[in-house]
Amino acid sequence: MAKITRAQLAQRRRIELYKKVIIYGFLVLTILPILTSVFLLYKVDKLEERLEYALSEDGGDYLTLRQSRDALKDNPNVNSGRFATSVKSVLGTTNAKGGKADNTADTETITPDATEADKESAAEEQTPEKDVKRVYLTFDDGPSIYTGQILDVLAANNVKATFFVIGRDKEYYDYYRRIVDEGHTIGMHSYSHVYQDVYASVESFGNEIEQLNQLIYDVTGVKSNIFRFPGGSSNNVAPLPIQDYIAYLNEHDINYYDWNALNGDAVTSGLTPEQLVSNIMNDVENNRDSIVLMHDLQTTHTTVESLQLLIDTLKSKGYEMLPISEETPLIQHVSCNSVEE
Repeated sequence: MAKITRAQLAQRRRIELYKKVIIYGFLVLTILPILTSVFLLYKVDKLEERLEYALSEDGGDYLTLRQSRDALKDNPNVNSGRFATSVKSVLGTTNAKGGKADNTADTETITPDATEADKESAAEEQTPEKDVKRVYLTFDDGPSIYTGQILDVLAANNVKATFFVIGRDKEYYDYYRRIVDEGHTIGMHSYSHVYQDVYASVESFGNEIEQLNQLIYDVTGVKSNIFRFPGGSSNNVAPLPIQDYIAYLNEHDINYYDWNALNGDAVTSGLTPEQLVSNIMNDVENNRDSIVLMHDLQTTHTTVESLQLLIDTLKSKGYEMLPISEETPLIQHVSCNSVEE
């Protein structure tokens, strides 16, 4: 048997090394595109889920999010640096009936001829009101399987909120009762929340409201007189001018409320509880009165997870949390006064 020289042994090692490099290189060049394709397919699948949700009856607020943000530029009770436009509030006190607002500014005008004493007196009168920071937590689209958890957190913190509910089956009736029995405000958000049905005509719009109001009354003994448009009053889904639907609400003495703060839970399910709270705080810090939009849906459990942190944060910054009542400022993307008499 021939003896292998050092040169031959080194050559064999080089050949083995080259083989390994070729094999590993082939595997990398083969597997990397496959992994990349799998990752891209996953992302596409997630985007399709988000699109499917956006087009579903539960996801309409996603489609109108940009419109609501734009509407906030002209929204009373907002004077926010987050929006390029400086806004002057035109809504003052609200009437108990019809929800009409007086066209009075939030701050008293001091004429150039006013004396220093007059200015100081006016400033003193305005200071207490300016120091009050109010937040109205609202939950849309419930009841859901998580409504009980939301109510439990609110009860543990002695906080009252507002629930804009839709029509649900008997298995959810206890949640309607709990909302009312535990001192929260129950509002209407349409019976079906199916946009093409709700906004098909003013008649169908009215039927949705009457059907839901009757359900609430039959279950809780309470008649609701507050409403939130599916998608907000700034939505671009309604085939008719939004003023047509507003006129119906005005005629039936129903106040409607939009929002000037939101956590973004209808935009994506990927936000953490901390991010949801941060979104809200970025909005409320710019408002004297904030109506916060959140969702009570099977797909938004992170909102439940974020609720304790939100309450703790608001309390630490001195905000008063209240349910919507007749004293709540009418925060509307499209004003109820936009309807011609």
